[in-house]
Amino acid sequence: MMDQQLVARIKRRSKYWGQTAPHQWFDVRVIEDAGYCLRGSNNYRLDDVILGVRLASGFIVNLANGQTNRRRKLDRQG
Repeated sequence: MMDQQLVARIKRRSKYWGQTAPHQWFDVRVIEDAGYCLRGSNNYRLDDVILGVRLASGFIVNLANGQTNRRRKLDRQG
């Protein structure tokens, strides 16, 4: 089984910018909510975040552009 975690980081243009360190990834989960369907350290709309997947190796794949974050740093909140 693959160990993966959905993660997000807040977009600079979002009203939530500043709730985390700039460009910091944090764990999220999807819930059934018409508006704020992401839960992490707070409640977020899909439009306010960039989504990624943290792999078992610790690398993060940015789902918006397919790039891999090679720095392996992630705040494991959420």
